[in-house]
Amino acid sequence: MEEDLNQLKMCELRAKGLLEEIDRRSARPTVVCGKCGAKADLPEHLHNPRPLPSKKLDSYW
Repeated sequence: MEEDLNQLKMCELRAKGLLEEIDRRSARPTVVCGKCGAKADLPEHLHNPRPLPSKKLDSYW
């Protein structure tokens, strides 16, 4: 079963209801899927990975 999980993409994990595995793969996201919008740590976990845009913090202080 664990080998099967490694081959599944994030949207497939969501369809199967494997939320704990999704949480493990998206602890520190660096990419976002252009297909489903899922965020992941590694591009291998997504069908259409794109770099995650950096957050712009507005600091007026």
